[in-house]
Amino acid sequence: MIKKIALCSIVLISLYACKTEEKKDTPSLMKEVMSVHDAVMPKMGTIGKLVKVLNQQKDSLLKVAPTEEIVLKMDLLSKGVDSLQNAHKKMMTWMKDFGRNFTAEEILKDKALSPEKQLILEQEAIKVSEMKASINGSIQYAEQISNQ
Repeated sequence: MIKKIALCSIVLISLYACKTEEKKDTPSLMKEVMSVHDAVMPKMGTIGKLVKVLNQQKDSLLKVAPTEEIVLKMDLLSKGVDSLQNAHKKMMTWMKDFGRNFTAEEILKDKALSPEKQLILEQEAIKVSEMKASINGSIQYAEQISNQ
């Protein structure tokens, strides 16, 4: 009888240990969301630099007699600036909203979330992916038009 109890205990402990390790190996959704944020946050500096470059190009075109080509280039530059500024705004809005929805312990220490907060986190995962696409897309567009 004691051997059976000991054997069952060992099996249960082994199963628990395996389950715990599985959780450690797979990043949580919170970590994934923060990883996306951390990857695009350094690009805020790039956005600022590109806004400056595009605005300088617009200013230099204002000194030239307007032709159809100049007007089209000005329009492209304006759209590029707008796109960059919108992407920047999305990042700032996302961070503000995210900070309102989660505590520091939930974000930094991966504290367990209530079912309601888990749903919010799933929505935030979608938003952070959209924000990343907006940032990367606006940078790519701005770089493309600044080199034309």
